[in-house]
Amino acid sequence: MRLRPLLSLGESGTFEMAKFLRLIAAFGILAVGIVLTLPLPEFGIPLILVATRMLGDRFAWARVVNAKVDAGWNKVKAWLKKVFRR
Repeated sequence: MRLRPLLSLGESGTFEMAKFLRLIAAFGILAVGIVLTLPLPEFGIPLILVATRMLGDRFAWARVVNAKVDAGWNKVKAWLKKVFRR
């Protein structure tokens, strides 16, 4: 099996660079989301979901985290609707 470099300068060099930049952006969004979750969960959790969805096409752990966070977020939203129902 031949290994490909992460960034190639061949015909698809632009496409490879775009994938690399998307990967860097997703990890940055994930870091910001994790930091924001403690003081502002209403901003942090959606950022984590966006980042794990961006990373999900490349990493299996991101798909698992996305499913768990999405399920937990849905439980919290259902609980809030039940508590603040008018």
